[in-house]
Amino acid sequence: MNPPESPIRVLFVFAWLVVGGEETEVRLLAANLDRTRYRIDVVACFRKPDMPPQTHEQLTALGIDVDITPYDLSFEDTVSYLANKIPGYDVVVSCQNVADIYPALEQLHLRPPLIEHGGLVSEALAGPKHFTTRYVGVCRSIRDAAASVMPGREDDAIEIPSMVDLSEFDPVLRAPIRASLGIADDAILVGWVGRLDPKKNVEDFIEAAALVHAQDKSARFAIVGGPDAFMPDYAVRLQSLAINRGLTGAMTFLGDRKDIPALMSAFDIFAWLSEGEGMPHVIAEAGAAGLPVIATPDNGALQQIDDGISGVFVPYRDPAAVAAAIRILMESPELRARLGRALRSKVERDYSIGAVLPQWEDLLQAMVGERPSAVPLGLFQSFLHGGFESSTHRLRPREGETAGKRLDVIAATYHDVHAAQDYAQLARHSICTVRDGLRWHLIEATPGVYDWSSFLPMLAAARDTGTQVIWDLLHYGWPDDIDIWSPDFVERFARFAGAVAKVVRAKTETVPFYAPVNEISFFSWGGGDAGYLNPFANGRGFELKVQLARAAIAAMDAVLAVDPRARFVHCDPVINVVADPTRPWERGVAEGHRQSQFQGWDLLAGRMWPQIGGAEAYLDIVGVNYYHNNQWIHGGQPMDLGHALYKPLRIILIETYARYGRPIFIAETGIEAGRRADWIRYVYTEVKAAMENGVPMEGICLYPIINHLGWDDDRACENGLLSMNLSGRERFVHSPLAKALMDIQIDFEKQYMASSAFSGSSSL
Repeated sequence: MNPPESPIRVLFVFAWLVVGGEETEVRLLAANLDRTRYRIDVVACFRKPDMPPQTHEQLTALGIDVDITPYDLSFEDTVSYLANKIPGYDVVVSCQNVADIYPALEQLHLRPPLIEHGGLVSEALAGPKHFTTRYVGVCRSIRDAAASVMPGREDDAIEIPSMVDLSEFDPVLRAPIRASLGIADDAILVGWVGRLDPKKNVEDFIEAAALVHAQDKSARFAIVGGPDAFMPDYAVRLQSLAINRGLTGAMTFLGDRKDIPALMSAFDIFAWLSEGEGMPHVIAEAGAAGLPVIATPDNGALQQIDDGISGVFVPYRDPAAVAAAIRILMESPELRARLGRALRSKVERDYSIGAVLPQWEDLLQAMVGERPSAVPLGLFQSFLHGGFESSTHRLRPREGETAGKRLDVIAATYHDVHAAQDYAQLARHSICTVRDGLRWHLIEATPGVYDWSSFLPMLAAARDTGTQVIWDLLHYGWPDDIDIWSPDFVERFARFAGAVAKVVRAKTETVPFYAPVNEISFFSWGGGDAGYLNPFANGRGFELKVQLARAAIAAMDAVLAVDPRARFVHCDPVINVVADPTRPWERGVAEGHRQSQFQGWDLLAGRMWPQIGGAEAYLDIVGVNYYHNNQWIHGGQPMDLGHALYKPLRIILIETYARYGRPIFIAETGIEAGRRADWIRYVYTEVKAAMENGVPMEGICLYPIINHLGWDDDRACENGLLSMNLSGRERFVHSPLAKALMDIQIDFEKQYMASSAFSGSSSL
C-alpha cells in the first residue's frame, strides 16, 4: 500500500504569539488553505506570562500543531531545537524577524526555502537576508525596505497584503453586541482596536474622545485590545488618562477579545492613529464591517484608504483634528455610509480571502518548485545494493546452557561457500555493490592469531566478479574471550581492523569500504537497554554506545594507518517516534527518543562527548537503515504506511542529510513475504523525492538479499531477492521483487545516469 500524496508542509516560526495582523494571517491561511495540498504547523519561540493565549487557542481549535517547546528553552537550545525541526518542512515562514531562525539555518547542510514575513519597515531592514528566498511585506513600503537590503535580488522582495475573512463580518450582530455593551440604539459608538502599544498613539484617541464628549455627552467610545506584554505600564497610563479626562462611563476598555468582527459590527466610526507601522490589518477589518475610518497617513494606511473617498486622514499627534473628523461623521449618516461602502469595496477587491489566498498558494508552490534537486555523486558502482546478513552474535543462553547459540548467518545461508556465484547472480540484477561481513570470532578464535581462511575466498570472489563490497567489521559478534565492557575490547578491535586492512590492501587495488561497527545506536539499545542482544544488559545503553563509538574510532585510525584511501560507512536505523495526540504531555519524551537515533553518529563526529576522540572527519558516509516498523507511537504500536501520523521517508532522509551533510544512502531496507516488491518501490519513490529536495542519495541496499532463518526461532524469513537454498549453482529468485528492481534500475538510468555528476566509480 502506498501512502497518499504528501501535502506541502509549511512551518510558521513566530518570535511570540500575541494578537496581531501576522497571527490573524496564519489563522486565516490555516482555515482556508486546502489541507490535502498544504499542512501548516506553528512554532513560537518566546512567551511572557501576560501574553494573551488567544491566537494559540484559535490555531489549536483549527487543528494546527502549535509547538511551544521553546518557551522552556534558552536561546541556544531554541536554536538547536529549530535546527532539528526545520528540515522536516518544505517551506519555512519566519514572522516578526525571529532572532533564532538564522542561527538555526546556519547549522544545517540542507535548508528549506525561507520566506520572511514582515509587518514593519524596521523588521524588513533588520537582520541578514542571504538565506531568505522571498521577503513578503504586507505593504509597498515594507516590500521596498526589504528590497533595499537585498541588492541584486530586489525582485525576491514581494508584497502580499494581509487578508480578511468577509464572512466573519455580519451586520445582524450589531444589535445584540450593542446591547451587551450597554450602548443605546441612537448613540454613536467610536471604536479603536489593537494592542496597547505607544506607537499606536492611543492617547490621541482618548484626547480626541474627551473633546467630542465635552460637546456631546451621548457619544460613546470603546478601546479593544490588551496591554503590550513588553510595555504593560502604557495600558495603565491610558486608563488613568481616560479617567482624568472625564470619560468614565463614556469610554470602555474591553481588553483582548476574540470577537473582533462582531464588535466592529457594533461600531459607527473607527479610528486608527498609528505612526511608523506597516499595513494595519484592523483598517481592512473595519472596511469589511463597512465602517468609515479616521486614520493617520501612515505607510500601509495610505494604500488602504483614499482620503475623502474611503476614509479620512488626519495629521499625526493632532487630537483636535481627530475630534473634528469624528464630529463631522457623527453628524452625517450618509457620509459614514458612503465612506464605509467605498472601503468595503476596496477590501473585497484587494484584501479578501479570494484576493489574497491565491497569492500565498502561488508563492508556496513557487518555493517548492525552486528548491534545487540533487543527483548521486557516483560513490558506489551501482545504485542498487545487496546486503548479506552477517550477524555473528551469541543468543541468550537457554535453560541448561552455559553460553547461548552462536549465530553465523553467512554460513547458514551458504554464502561463504557460494560468494562468487551470489555476486555474479546479483550483477545480473544490476547490483554490483554489496554489504558483506567478516566473522571476527572465526578469524581471531585464538587471541592475537588471525586465521583468514573464512575471509579470503569471499575477498577473492569480490575481486574476480568486480563486485564492490562494504565490509562489516563488527556485526554484533566478537570472540568469546573478550569482555565488551573492558578497555581491551577497543584495543583488540582496533588491532583486528588494522589487520583486515593489511589483507585487503595486499589482495585488491580498489578503494576499500568498511562499516566499522554496525548500528551503534541500535546495538546499544538492544544490548545495553533492552537486554535483547549480547551482552544482554539493561540500563547501560549509553555506556555501550560510547564504548562502541570508541571502538569504531580506534578501528578507523588503525585502518587509515594501513590504507589512507579507505572509506567508512556508519549504518544505523532512522526512526520516527511521536506522542499519541490524546497524550500531548508525552511529546517531550517521544522527541527525546527520536533524537537518540543520532547519538551514535554524533559521537563519531565529535558533536557529543568529544573527549572520546570523535571528529567530523570520522563520519564519512551515513548509511540509514529503514524498515516498515521504524516509526511508532510512544508507548504504542508501530505505524505503517497510510497511518495519519506516518512521516514520509523522504522527510526523514532530508532531516538526516541536513544534520550531517555527508554522503548518504539506504544501507538496509526490506520486508517479508508478499510486500517485498511494493515496499522497494515505495522506498525508491521516497529516495527520488529526497533527491528532488536536494539530498544526493547514493544508493538503496536491499537487506537481506538472501532469505534466512530467524535469529530466535529458526523460522523462514522470506525477505530477500534470492532464496536461501540453491538450485544447482544459483538461487531461486523472487520474481515480483526482481521485476520491481528492474523497473527501478530502468527509471534510475533514465533519470540520473545521464548526469555528468554520476560517474559510477568508487574513486570519489
